[in-house]
Amino acid sequence: MQSAYRFHHSTETALLGVVNDVMMGIDDQQECVLVLLDLSSAFDTIDHDILLDRLCNRYSLSGVVLDWLKSYLCDRPQRVVVDNVSSQPCFASCGVPQGSVLGPLLFSLYIASLEDVIHVPWNRCHD
Repeated sequence: MQSAYRFHHSTETALLGVVNDVMMGIDDQQECVLVLLDLSSAFDTIDHDILLDRLCNRYSLSGVVLDWLKSYLCDRPQRVVVDNVSSQPCFASCGVPQGSVLGPLLFSLYIASLEDVIHVPWNRCHD
């Protein structure tokens, strides 16, 4: 279940869902394992080539749409400004723009392949 970026869903609803699943498993005398992953700086670590490959092969995006996303992600210049002094541009080889509308969507699509290897109920919550 995804709790992030959904109306009326939050870390609280994610926690309630996890507690409910654990309690139901205990009531049914099932073994229960809880694994927590903290994907620190997750938006910054998305590999552009892997993301574009998944968008093409898993979600069947192609043509103009895929080209537009590639131009949106790749070769984006970044600068640091301190005391009105700007650094030389640096081009990001990974990551999605934070604070953008597409950032959370692209991150969700990027990690969706985890469902292919995790064959049990799981909960995603981004903060």
